[in-house]
Amino acid sequence: LMIRRPPRSTPSNSSAASDVYKRQISACLAQQNLLEFISVVTNPKRVLNPLSTDEALEKINSYISSNIRIISPLPTTIFTFHYLIQIYPAIRERIFDVYLAATAFDNNVGRICTFNIRHLKNILSLEVKTPEEVILLESE
Repeated sequence: LMIRRPPRSTPSNSSAASDVYKRQISACLAQQNLLEFISVVTNPKRVLNPLSTDEALEKINSYISSNIRIISPLPTTIFTFHYLIQIYPAIRERIFDVYLAATAFDNNVGRICTFNIRHLKNILSLEVKTPEEVILLESE
């Protein structure tokens, strides 16, 4: 399971998000997720109360120092990305999402947890679920 960040409209005290982010479910984060997090939370055009870069890095450190596995693109990820872009030309405008999917595939991650499933749901062999759906699946 790879976790993507919640959108601004998602309450931080959501029980499903809380369970996933507290590591009660086996999960990993991609380096790309951490970079996107910094980009969003420090941008006054994207959040009401942006963090300073130091504050954002401090929050990132809590993930890095936790038990959550951080995955990185592998040398083969560019080839996986190239393959996916050719198969799914309709999602070219979501280039970073496709690269995230390629990183997941190359790291043997078959499920991505995100609050915005529409960006990734059309990629075959990749299971895309909301945190609430993941909680239900894991509790069965």
